[in-house]
Amino acid sequence: MANPAISQLQSVGDFSLVLTHPLVNGGASVSLVGFKVEGSIIDSDQEMDNAKVVPLIGQIVAMITNTIRAGTMRFSAVRTTGEPGKGDIVAVSQLLQSIGDNVGGVLRASWGQNGAIRSVVFSTVTVKRCKPIHIMGNDVAEYDVQWVYGDWVAA
Repeated sequence: MANPAISQLQSVGDFSLVLTHPLVNGGASVSLVGFKVEGSIIDSDQEMDNAKVVPLIGQIVAMITNTIRAGTMRFSAVRTTGEPGKGDIVAVSQLLQSIGDNVGGVLRASWGQNGAIRSVVFSTVTVKRCKPIHIMGNDVAEYDVQWVYGDWVAA
């Protein structure tokens, strides 16, 4: 019999990304927009594994660990207003590309799951990659936006 305590309930759209960055919106927090209801909204991947096994002669191993949690976030985003101050993630990304960010910001991802609010806070975030233009015919163009982060913590 299945264990009901392992079930998951999450509503679509019960999600927010809030950016606080001194070079965006005068440093005031802004809710990022431009995400389709269907599909992947955000994904992240570490830049480096936290453990490594080094095989040694004699059937022994050396194990090396670290606490590095820096990585890359990927967003599937759609251009909305074209204004960074209104949270258009494509416009925010292109702004940070154009000014050469040397400060970084804080991004808080929050969502409702099983009756509770979950959050992950990413620090030292800035844009890694965003196309200058992406146009489609009979659909909205999804930009593959990538940001890097220096660390994260579950909040």
